[in-house]
Amino acid sequence: MFTDSSAIPDLLNAFEETAREFPAEIPWCVDLGPKQSKFTTVFGAAIHGNETGSLPAVLSILSEMAEEFQSLHGRYIFFVGNPDAVRAGTRFIERDLNRCFNLTDSATLEGKRSIELSKILAEADLFIDYHQTNQPAVFPFFTFAYHEESYRWAAHMQAADHFVTRDMKVAFSSEGLCGDEWVRARGKSAVTLELGRAGLSHSAFQTTLNSLRRIVGFIETELSHGRLPAPAKPASGEDLKFFQVAAKLPWTGDEAALIEGFENFQFVNAGDELGQMSKDVKLTAPVSGHLMFPKYPKRNADGKPVEPQGGDIVQIVQAITAHPRELWG
Repeated sequence: MFTDSSAIPDLLNAFEETAREFPAEIPWCVDLGPKQSKFTTVFGAAIHGNETGSLPAVLSILSEMAEEFQSLHGRYIFFVGNPDAVRAGTRFIERDLNRCFNLTDSATLEGKRSIELSKILAEADLFIDYHQTNQPAVFPFFTFAYHEESYRWAAHMQAADHFVTRDMKVAFSSEGLCGDEWVRARGKSAVTLELGRAGLSHSAFQTTLNSLRRIVGFIETELSHGRLPAPAKPASGEDLKFFQVAAKLPWTGDEAALIEGFENFQFVNAGDELGQMSKDVKLTAPVSGHLMFPKYPKRNADGKPVEPQGGDIVQIVQAITAHPRELWG
């Protein structure tokens, strides 16, 4: 269940069955708890079709919650973001769903799905979005623009110690708006957690399940006492470790390539060789820091990427000495 990709069709079927029992406004979505609840939490899985690691844990928590759904105080909505891409075993079919939340694309499969998902996300007081990286990660990490309430929810989850963040005025990607950005722009809390390398794994299952139980348990306790859920500011000794992007190394062409084997959050020193920009030009780290989102595109027999590339071949993040609220409020 945790490592065999052949289990994915069964996971999708199980989610679909649960969605029929607890239907939502849109397909591939489960809606549990009273619709008139004072607090609605949305959990997102597989917005990218190859990032399936959270699905087993989602099904586990749904099984637990379904047994006592009539006693729930909060409303909980779970969705599978891009089931077509999950079936195909690919990140997306036509375009990256997590760049579609400008909600201006009604032509592509992912554009239409983003418009569907916005109906659910518009209900959210809190959105937790589970993702995975294309390459291995030294450990799980949070990555989203700094927003005080969202940060407190992330710290409360106890799912990761490291938080790569930025000013909310800075977009994550020039390709379009992410789902968590769309929710925060509406004044609500949204957290993105990177669980590690894409695919099923026991570690992804355990991290997801533990965080789901903490979130749901906290919300239920607070609502049962007549309080709106709002995690306290973490104590200084229990706070997250903060990082921001210090360098973005752009994709320079088809000959650009990283040395094989780099992982997310792997440390490099300034001047370390990372790969090549072109056949005759080396790619070196301009600053010391931790690598983030190293890109290894699939290539054909001639060594050219199978799909068009752009953006960054890798980023480097560095620790922030001041608390992000002092930098960006």
